[in-house]
Amino acid sequence: MNRYILSLLLVLGLAVQEGVFAQQVFPLENMTLLELLERPDASQGIYLKDGNGRLGKYTGTWEGTFKEYKIKATISLQTKYQEQENPLVFRDRLLMQVRVFDRSGKAVPFISKVMEGEGGGHYFQVERLPPNPMGAIVEEIYQFQFTYGYTGYFLQGTLSNDMKSLTLAHAAVIILDGSGWLPEFMPRAKEAWILHRTSPVPPRPANWNPPYQGDYGHPGGGPPPKPGRPSQRP
Repeated sequence: MNRYILSLLLVLGLAVQEGVFAQQVFPLENMTLLELLERPDASQGIYLKDGNGRLGKYTGTWEGTFKEYKIKATISLQTKYQEQENPLVFRDRLLMQVRVFDRSGKAVPFISKVMEGEGGGHYFQVERLPPNPMGAIVEEIYQFQFTYGYTGYFLQGTLSNDMKSLTLAHAAVIILDGSGWLPEFMPRAKEAWILHRTSPVPPRPANWNPPYQGDYGHPGGGPPPKPGRPSQRP
């Protein structure tokens, strides 16, 4: 009987291992889960991977003020985070943990009876100069999703070129329960948190691209960045 159980467990283990190896791996950059779920092979599993190692430079501790509130945030990297089960979806993502304090220094609940808010990575957008898809980066935006009951709140994070400040601008709000409640310390339209790094600046990635210099004559050149969208190194 024990030999039968052991054999059964071995077969199940091999089946799980086969499912893992059959998993489809896709680049995290500029890829939405919705378009991948429409693929005929999506049932094999999906892994959105940060193959270029671009997320590490966001990690660390950050502080800033917004209106009368002080914002303290920690950003960590989660590798192969399981996002859903059917079909099985994994994603490399950033997790932002936030604590908020009022003018007196007292901690403010992020949501009823919960002192710390969490924003999980949602979408990673990287724009490069045409015609070379691997050319100099014009802009890089990472989107975090916070949840308040049935309300989804999205902040778009843009890292400065020196990696010392992070701007988290209001991107969108999705309300499912009709309440529309949002705390005062969250930015509204045209507002943003501006956080400054309090941890050591990480080393520049090996694939760091130099800032775009505006010389369109060499290969990989192209039109200048759009107005109001500053050049962004990785």
